[in-house]
Amino acid sequence: MINFPALRTKRLTVRLKELTMMDAITLASLPVHLGEETATYFLRCAVSEVVGIEDPAQWTVQERTLAICHYMASTFDDGPNFTVGSSGARYSDYLMGEKDYDEDEVGVGAIEDDEWTVRQLTGAMASAIERLQSELPGVTGRTHWQIGLMAAQMVPNGERGDGLGEGEFDAFLLERMRVIANFPESTFVMLAERYEEARGRLEHLFRVSFDETGLIVLPREGSAADLPPARFPAGSCITSFARYLGGKPEESGA
Repeated sequence: MINFPALRTKRLTVRLKELTMMDAITLASLPVHLGEETATYFLRCAVSEVVGIEDPAQWTVQERTLAICHYMASTFDDGPNFTVGSSGARYSDYLMGEKDYDEDEVGVGAIEDDEWTVRQLTGAMASAIERLQSELPGVTGRTHWQIGLMAAQMVPNGERGDGLGEGEFDAFLLERMRVIANFPESTFVMLAERYEEARGRLEHLFRVSFDETGLIVLPREGSAADLPPARFPAGSCITSFARYLGGKPEESGA
């Protein structure tokens, strides 16, 4: 049995446990394109105790990434500062351990008679964006993630969609995506600029961005800045044997 050191951040104290074989097989069977759903499943199985926010779906995507990497650091053969990808990068090239969660949201001012704030991105929000792929006609790939993230994190006039169930939040988010996508071009560009500025102010633990298929982690600024973006998929935490039993070939990386 693997012993995991306690993971402590400003908002969370987390103790992890090793996945059971059945958990690992189920994890391996989950669809590759649903990385955030897979992360939520993994964390709900791997967390044995948490002080703070109990449901990993309500952690920020940065906190979720940190917990997944903490599991990797304790289980990978090359140790706590494990290798990332084929570029020679290491985990420490992406982790900003000195920069923890600071604030829930930031105000970005008035646009088109609405007062906007930008909030932290949770796992639940990211999972909803994943599930809504192809639901907005003509919007795919990077464009889907751009509009989805803006719709999830940008809050007009305090309308957050709090307290909604999963299906209700999906419908709420899809409607907000439709509204944002149909803003005049100049308004959309202004929203996007304010959003990017606010995202930088909310940054913690990792520099999270996105590409055509979902969320990515950018390298730390400074000496590591020339390294490629990375992903830390929860599916990488399990053995090749579990992937095989879950119906995934080793090279899938899922």
